[in-house]
Amino acid sequence: MMSPNTSKPDPLAAILVYGTPTSPELTQASWFRAEDKQAAKAAAEGLKFSVIELQTDVEKALTIGVHEGVLKGSGRMIVGSVTPEVYRKIEEYARKGAGAEIAPTPESAIASGVKASPEQNINTAPMAGAPSAPGKPELPLAPPDSWKALRVGARVLAACWNDEKEFEGFWLATVKRIDAGEFTLEWFEAPEYPPFKMPPKHVALVHPEFRPSGK
Repeated sequence: MMSPNTSKPDPLAAILVYGTPTSPELTQASWFRAEDKQAAKAAAEGLKFSVIELQTDVEKALTIGVHEGVLKGSGRMIVGSVTPEVYRKIEEYARKGAGAEIAPTPESAIASGVKASPEQNINTAPMAGAPSAPGKPELPLAPPDSWKALRVGARVLAACWNDEKEFEGFWLATVKRIDAGEFTLEWFEAPEYPPFKMPPKHVALVHPEFRPSGK
């Protein structure tokens, strides 16, 4: 997986794609280069992501802490996870409109949480075991024996860290092999990456009705 540039915006960034299509708690954003702008827009629309074209220095500053995205030949894209603080700045700017100043208010972010815009809300359940946000109704969790029911080919959420060993969130993966105390997984949206091994404590279950297409 690519590592985010945490110190300064990348001069090649031309468009920013962001959203929470999988779960409101899984904040995602990635930037794309100018030559990929139209393809990124088309893929973002199909995946219910929002788009910001990066023209000013303020807009380019939104890419600090954000991955460069990956476009697949099939017209799909890989959008990385970002911290709630980075995502909040992007949403704040989008709400204020072009030319607005980014005014960090960590206290208000903690108090209110990250909110997805209406076009980003998709009825998918969070991963099993994830706590529900305060004030929201409890969602049904996967059955307790779901771990035993896992088979090769199943979809799971695998933890992801960057090159600095900083936790970045969970990415959808496919189970390739199951051994005692260990899974062999493959990134669902990036099968060109070699399979990797991961202990169960770094793997989460998805709801049994989840579909990658969002349907």
